[in-house]
Parts: sequence; structure tokens; C-alpha cells
Amino acid sequence: MAVERKHLLLAAGCLLLSFSLFDFLPAGPWLDASFSRGMSGLSGLILIYLFWYEQTFGQSGVVPAIAKWKNPETSWKHVLLAGVCFLFSSWLFGNTSAGDSLPVPAPLILALIGLLTCFAGMYAYLVSQGPLREEE
Repeated sequence: MAVERKHLLLAAGCLLLSFSLFDFLPAGPWLDASFSRGMSGLSGLILIYLFWYEQTFGQSGVVPAIAKWKNPETSWKHVLLAGVCFLFSSWLFGNTSAGDSLPVPAPLILALIGLLTCFAGMYAYLVSQGPLREEE
């Protein structure tokens, strides 16, 4: 049953995210189709995140607490690298023609995701290896 829910989250998230790439959604409350595209993309990203969380931690949730990580001593580097990749893609889609097909706030949302991911990676480092680690 849980596997079906995970795959349903992923499929619905990918579908909603793909809707944000095309201009066929109806106009939103301000008679602007980009609002509908943005809401579709944001909803898709949320569902994909929920899928990732269940896939990674084996339970439903939203906040990836450091205590749930299998090996925070080494995985903080991967998290930090993923955050930097999100920040780079935010810059890329905001400052080049690569983002012309995306909704206008897409680079802002990617920057938010990148910053939050970088902060989580830095916090994991501080708690696992840095000055905030608990001595045994």
C-alpha cells in the first residue's frame, strides 16, 4: 500500500510539474495563465518532495531531521552539493534564455530550494562534525 502511495505522489508531481512548462492551463484568479502554471509547478514540486521524503526515510513527513539520516557525517556534502546545484540552476534559468519556457517566479523558487538545502547541509555538518556536535 505504501509503495502505491509513493508512486502516486511521484506520478502526480511529475504531471503537475510538466503542466507548468506549457501554456494550456486556464487563466488564474487575476486572468493570468502564468499564475496557474506557477501553482501547478509548485504543487508538483511539493508532491515530488513528499515522494523523496518517503523514499529516503521510509515514512511520511516533511522535515528531514538529522536524527533520521543514516550517515550525516558524509552525506552532508551531498546535500550541500545539491543545494549549490539548485542555486546554479536558479541563476541559469533567471539570467539566460534557458528559463524562457518556465513561469516567471521559477528562478526564485529554485533559489529558495537551494538555500534551504544548503542550510540543511551546513547544519548537518555543524551537528555531526562541527562545533555543535555532542561529545560522548
